[in-house]
Amino acid sequence: MLTRLYFDILREIIYENTGIIFDDKKKYFIENRVKEHMEELGLNSLKEYIYRLKTDKRAIKEFISKITVNETYFYREYYHLKALAKLVQGENQRLPVKVLSIPCSTGEEPYSIAIVLNEVLEDPKKFEVLGVDIDINAIKKAKEGIYGKRSISKLPSQYLKKYFDQVDEEKWMIKDFIKKRVRFYEGNILDRLFIKSLRKFHYVFCKNLLIYFDDNARTQAINNLYDALMDGGFLFLGHAESISRSSSLFEPVKVEGAIVYKKVSEEDEDEW
Repeated sequence: MLTRLYFDILREIIYENTGIIFDDKKKYFIENRVKEHMEELGLNSLKEYIYRLKTDKRAIKEFISKITVNETYFYREYYHLKALAKLVQGENQRLPVKVLSIPCSTGEEPYSIAIVLNEVLEDPKKFEVLGVDIDINAIKKAKEGIYGKRSISKLPSQYLKKYFDQVDEEKWMIKDFIKKRVRFYEGNILDRLFIKSLRKFHYVFCKNLLIYFDDNARTQAINNLYDALMDGGFLFLGHAESISRSSSLFEPVKVEGAIVYKKVSEEDEDEW
């Protein structure tokens, strides 16, 4: 279906809107998503479809939603949540504790963070969690807060009972008291003005995203994450990710067996 020309055009559209690189191995994947989307839009011409993507904001958002990966579940990479709990308990924080999850996918990570903070802080009003993702459909699901068996499979049973209401045999809904502590927004990590508009955070979770970027997009994302953190704040990355090339911005720190990255203050950075 996709010629090399159209595949390259679509890859460029994806890169311009997300910063994500798709190699040749992903041609079949992109082809299937395009076919599905064209059928939904009632289009038969690839030329017309590409024009639609370039001129219709809704269409490009739908396409991005189809090609982004939302592989997540509650308490994924639990060692990071243990490290967060340790940091929150051990530091004299300015309250409320503010945490950003980007990309937040369908909400499992930010809600997991909220559960941990609710457990370790005496006053649940002393924390705020913000989830951001470029996928509008993922954000919609996150706001609904309804999850299936796979999403909650790693969650301790006592927390499932405490923080969820069972809808039926296959679905659970996050309870309102914890749901109110988490806000969700559609947004792009590469949009510097958007990231700055979110204010500052004590902790930022940005896991399993940077590996999809090229060097330019990765550097831009890291700079934006640096701006999003308060001085001395911590960045959590996926286990396969590293920011060694930007070591002047962050200092690796080991917490509860996990490697996290502490923001170097602008004063300290000038001394390097």
